[in-house]
Formats: sequence, structure tokens, C-alpha cells
Amino acid sequence: MTQLAWGWLVPFAAGALVLAGGWWATWFLCDDAFIAFRYVGNAHDGLGLVWNQAPFAPVEGYSSFLWVVVLWGVWAVTGVPPPQSSNPLALLCGLLTLLLVARRLAVVLLPERAQRWRGWLSTVVLLGIAGNHTFVTWTSSGLETAMFGLWAVGWTLAATDARGRWTSRDLADLSTFAALAQLTRPDGALLVLATFAIALHRVVVGRELSFGGALRGLVPLLVPAVHLGWRRCYYGEWLPNTYYAKVTAAWPESGWRYLYCFLLEHGLWLWLLLAAGCAIAAVRHGGVLRALLVERFPATAAVGTWCAFVGYYTLVVGGDHFAWRPFAHLVPLLFVSALVMAGSLHWGPRLLLGGLVLFAVAANSFGWWFDHALRGREKDGFLRASTALPSPLGGLFHEWDRCRAWLRLRYVALPRGLHAETCAGQLRLLPERRAGQVQGLPDGHRAVYRTVAAGVVSWSLADVAILDGAGLNDWIVARHPTTQPGPTFDPNALRPLFPTFDRDGNQRLDSAEIAAAAIAMDLGERTGVLVSPAAWGELLLAICDRDRDGLDENEFLAATLELGNQRHMAHERTPPAGYFEALRPNVVFDGQRFVAVPGVAPLTDAQIVAVEADYRARLGRK
Repeated sequence: MTQLAWGWLVPFAAGALVLAGGWWATWFLCDDAFIAFRYVGNAHDGLGLVWNQAPFAPVEGYSSFLWVVVLWGVWAVTGVPPPQSSNPLALLCGLLTLLLVARRLAVVLLPERAQRWRGWLSTVVLLGIAGNHTFVTWTSSGLETAMFGLWAVGWTLAATDARGRWTSRDLADLSTFAALAQLTRPDGALLVLATFAIALHRVVVGRELSFGGALRGLVPLLVPAVHLGWRRCYYGEWLPNTYYAKVTAAWPESGWRYLYCFLLEHGLWLWLLLAAGCAIAAVRHGGVLRALLVERFPATAAVGTWCAFVGYYTLVVGGDHFAWRPFAHLVPLLFVSALVMAGSLHWGPRLLLGGLVLFAVAANSFGWWFDHALRGREKDGFLRASTALPSPLGGLFHEWDRCRAWLRLRYVALPRGLHAETCAGQLRLLPERRAGQVQGLPDGHRAVYRTVAAGVVSWSLADVAILDGAGLNDWIVARHPTTQPGPTFDPNALRPLFPTFDRDGNQRLDSAEIAAAAIAMDLGERTGVLVSPAAWGELLLAICDRDRDGLDENEFLAATLELGNQRHMAHERTPPAGYFEALRPNVVFDGQRFVAVPGVAPLTDAQIVAVEADYRARLGRK
């Protein structure tokens, strides 16, 4: 076997096989992916990248321009629509990410004693990445996550390459990855800004590039600049509509819980210990500040970029509706950096290999266990790890239980199984995209349907105008000021009910008693959190049972307060009074099919234009 094959080809092949197997085992589509699919469908039908065809004003309810264009192109060339093409394309992006990592591992600096072990070390790293539940999950779903991850990892590897002098070609490679990332997701703007900073540094401080050479290297960034101008002209905004719909106010209370659960589930306490050891060693060695700010500035900029990225999602956005989706591309970078950091500490080959195996086990085990443990109760999206895991391991997860339960009640970090089951249920109802699925609609009448879950239904009802109550695809709803809900329950009124719920009279509510109370109190309907009664027991015990003996009266009242004044991730916007009513929704779902509501006057083009103009004016936009 040649050194080249063992250096990267065999490790890549091993990782590719594991990734393909994991992709097959966890394959799913999520409802949100069908939002982008609707835009692709309308473009494919010649209507443009719009949510509802004219005279509705164009709105950018997707945040994945390049992904949408690629799906559109694949459909046009091959005849394969997005629900069938998206996941194979995402898998391809995941495989290309592994290929980039494999090529880097073939040349990464290792201690001399570990050089002969490079193949084994590379294999462990690639298997660790390919076997990571988060990485595998987001090579599926129908979303653009894997594509963004490919560009993000490629950009980071280019920025941290321990090359000598930078050339225009090096900068052009970096700019290309940044441009592709920006076109795929708005988050790529951070990479574009960092690329400009690296170029300026290489010209002014490093003196490796001339000003003209730097400009030539930055040429690829003209493409996202053109797209930005097109967005402004076509949609009238600098940012996608989804940003305004989702980001209402900074939410660090959610963000730090999201980050904590990600760190614990992925064994990153080991990575943080290793990073701390490297930092101490670097400070003791001396010259670290000059290295970070001069010779290794591009790598410093890359690390700073991802720290800013994580900080933004933690302190401002509050995490994400999906479990770990924003951080999926960090998984390959964490594994590669673990090898690099351990190598910089001059670990012996056996210690290096053992440490990487330990990190892989810690980073990958919980995600697969949790996914499996939720089978049969996917829509609940929660269980207490502290009681489900064997002792004493479960004892490490009490705080995780509290944070994950808190997030679940607020529609944050929802796991793969929940999204998969929800979408599958919708597809059983609407398995195909076609016109004419609304029964009883008079000829010449425009079909209008109001919904909050705007994915599959919007794709399948191709000729129906969809009013998106969450605002992702509606300019007015996305900018309508949010109002905090009032308390869901009055503790004083609930206190006398505690003895009724305490069936065994032990002054404590166990999981079964809380489940019965959830039914009596109609918790699902009153909070908007639709889980089983048993799941309510798990959630409230996780959050409020500090002494782990069931909920006493005070803890029960604290739990009911926890259910009030809640924010719901990506579901905080609501339509202004009268807005949707003015657009005359005339389609309802009767439990089996979509039918037209008799007696609703047809909605004309002029009325649509007038209603949208009126409500835009009320929000300060002509």
C-alpha cells in the first residue's frame, strides 16, 4: 500500500462508508425544508423565486440562496424534484467535507515519533467525524446545512494552512470558500469579513501581498456582492425575511443552555481541557502573541470568526429551533484541531491514538443513544437522561435534564426524531405536489390557506396562496411587534387543586400524577407545547424537582409559573389584527382533505396589493 493511499485515501474511504451507513439509518426530511422547496417549485414553474405568485409582493422566506438555485438546476436538468434530490446532494457535501479533512490530515504537522502512525490517526479522526450523530443528521433533512458546512470547513482549512508566504491564489481559494458560504447562508458574512481582514493583514503587516495582488485574490467576493444587490432590488431588503421573523430580541437565557447541552452531549469538556493545556504550553514557550498577531494571523482570524459565530448564536439568537444545526460544521473542525493540539504537545503515538479514540467515544455516544431512546416517543422530543441512563452515569445529567426540558418547552433544540416524525405525518397526508387539491373551489376563485406549519402543505398545495402565521414568508408578520404572553396559570387558583392531583396523599407528585394533572389542566392547549401526558411528567420533574423526590406543592406551583410568559423559538411573530382576515382565507382542512369554505368572496389582485400596501404603511414602510 502506497504512502499516499494510507495517508488519506484509506482513511477517507473508511469515513465515507461509515457516513453513508449513518445517513441511510437516519435519513429524514424536515418540514422547514419544504419552504425552500416551494420557492424552487415556483421558480421551476416560471413564477420566480417567490412564496406566493404575483400580485403578492416577493418575500425571501428562505435563507439558502445557493442551495435553492442548485435544487432548481438539478430539477431542470434531471427532472428530479427537491424532495428526492436534496438528501443525496447533502450527503455528497458531507463526503466532500470528509475528503477535504482527509487531504489536510495527510500533511498536518505531527511529532516525528507519530509520523508512521499518521494513517491510523487519520482514520480515527475521520471515523469520529463520520460517526458523529450531529454531523450525520445534517447530511440529511433537506436543508442546506451540509452545503454550508462544506464551505465553512474548506474556508477554515485554507485559513489555517501552515503555508509559507501567501499568494493571490491562496487568497482566491479562501475568498471562493467565503463567497460560497455567504451565498449558502447569511452566516457566511462572517467568513467574508474575516477574509477581508486576512487580506489586509497580509498586505500591511505580513507584506506578502501587494495591494493589486490582494484585490485579485478577493475577486470571488464580487459574486455575493452581486447577490446582495439582487436581493435588495428583488425583495427590497438587505437580509432574508427569516432574520426578521426569528430574531426578535437577544435571548442569552436560551443560548447558554443550548451551548451547554451541545458541549456536554459532544464530550467537549475533553476538547476544552486539551485547548487549555495547549494555551498554557504556548504561554510558557513565549512569543505566542507575535505568532497569533503576525505569522499565524489567518489562523487567529479563523478561530476568532467561529468564536464570534458561536457567541452570536448563544447571546443573541438563543440557539436554534433544530438540535445543533448551527454547530454541525464545527464537528470536523473540533476533531482535526484535537489532533493538531495533541500533536503540538508532543504526545507519543499511542497516547495520541488513545486520546483521539476517547474523544470520539465521548463526542459520539450520547447522540446515538438519545436518538434511539426516543424511538416511539419522537413527538415528545424529551426524556430524562438522569433516569434513563445507568447509574452512576445518569447522575451526571441532572443539569442537562433541566436545560433540555427548559429548551423543549420553548421549541429550542428539537431533536431529529421529532422533525422526522412531524414531516412524515404531513407527507402521508400530502404525498405529492400538484394543483387542484382543494375540493369545492369555484372556478376563477383564488385559494388562500392560513397556517403556521408552512412547509409540506405549501409545497404540496402548489396553486394555493399560503398565509404563513409565523412570518417566515410574510413581510408584515415578520415585522409585527411581538407581545409577551401573560401568565398561563394563577398559582393561587392552583394551590387548592394540589391535593386533588396528589392521589396517594404523600405530598409529592410523581410522573404519573403530573401526567394526570396535565390532562386535567389541558397543558398542551394552554401552552402550545404538544407532548404526551407522560412527557409532561418528565419535563416538569426535570425542571423543578430539585430534591429528586417528586414535586411538592411549592415546586408544583413553580412549575406552573415556568409554563407562563414563554418565548417560542421562531414562533413569536403573529399577524396584526385584521391582516389575514383581509386576505380572505377560504381553504380549511376538515381532518381528511382540504376544502373550500363556501360564501367567501373571491380575492382580487387589486385587493391583495391594497391590503399589503396598507399594512406595510402601518409598519412604516411604503
